[in-house]
Amino acid sequence: MSNRLKFTLLALFMIILTGCRNDNEGKLTFEMLSAEKSVKLSNEELSPLCSVSLKMASATKESGEVGEKINAEVVYRLFNQEGIGIQAAMDQYIEQYCSSYRSHMLPLYNEDRADTTKRSWYEFHYIINTSTEQTSRNTLAYLATIDYSEGHANSIHQLLPINFYTTTGDYIKTSDIFVDGYETQLTPMLLKALMEREEVNTLDSLKEKGYLQTVDMYTPQNYIVGDNTITFIFNPSEIASLELGTVQLILTYAQMQKIIKPKFLKTLQ
Repeated sequence: MSNRLKFTLLALFMIILTGCRNDNEGKLTFEMLSAEKSVKLSNEELSPLCSVSLKMASATKESGEVGEKINAEVVYRLFNQEGIGIQAAMDQYIEQYCSSYRSHMLPLYNEDRADTTKRSWYEFHYIINTSTEQTSRNTLAYLATIDYSEGHANSIHQLLPINFYTTTGDYIKTSDIFVDGYETQLTPMLLKALMEREEVNTLDSLKEKGYLQTVDMYTPQNYIVGDNTITFIFNPSEIASLELGTVQLILTYAQMQKIIKPKFLKTLQ
């Protein structure tokens, strides 16, 4: 076979290979997965119910190793599981939650069955909805909204963000962002930001508005990394009365320049 013919065949093979390639391969994309279940606590027609609904974003196969790392971290953070995918983790969680509901609550319900005023004590629900947001050129926030009630008068509402580098799929830890001992300087900044937001000048004035009545200001573990800012998230009842809902305080990197690692800022560019 002549060298010219070999070259022609090789070129033809490369054209065919390129044409068969998935254009989405290597791109970070997500699909929505879901799992739902509702079970009765007893055999009564008007039995209390436990309803679980999980709707979660999952990085697709085309997202490659980066997507695999993101999915694995999400499973660990939300379900404390390792070595399984998001769909399997959701299915397993639902079965365990509903099984635990019946085994733990049915004996108690049998004691209260005659008292219809207590029926609401045994109504449970657990809901997770998620979304993803590109928060800077190289970062992504996986946002999990959790709403649940286990016989409470009010549902518990939480926003749990998980931040990732889109280039590697690595989870962004506080140790990646801040210098050691950062809380000492960051906590007063957050207190000042809260006062400015509420247009007050004293801690007593904040307390009158329903903030920091039973707890001192602290640095939360929930945050969203942005292009120029970090949004710090306090879920309901953490630093404010329940009716005030979720509290979000935004600080710029310029405000936090003394406690931000320069290496972290470079990763955002």
